[in-house]
Amino acid sequence: MKITIEPLEFPLCVKEKLMKIPKISKLHIEFVNGKNIHFDKTNLSINEPHKIIISNEESCIIILSYPNDNNLYLKDSLEIIIISKLSEIILNM
Repeated sequence: MKITIEPLEFPLCVKEKLMKIPKISKLHIEFVNGKNIHFDKTNLSINEPHKIIISNEESCIIILSYPNDNNLYLKDSLEIIIISKLSEIILNM
């Protein structure tokens, strides 16, 4: 079975919103692009979400951002997280 992997570009609007959060510049932030994975000769495909990894010496948070979805999700709970809540989490890191 042949598999086609199409990398997706990380949305700039999400990056801009995150960089406006106070104290975010003191943390390590990594933006990982998502992918569309399509299984050729089938109607099956998988959308791997974009990942935002925010970390410091003590803790790490992984946030998921799906294509064509304006919401952000915490990886472990798939809870929808808004920018103001994310700002609170970052201030407590």
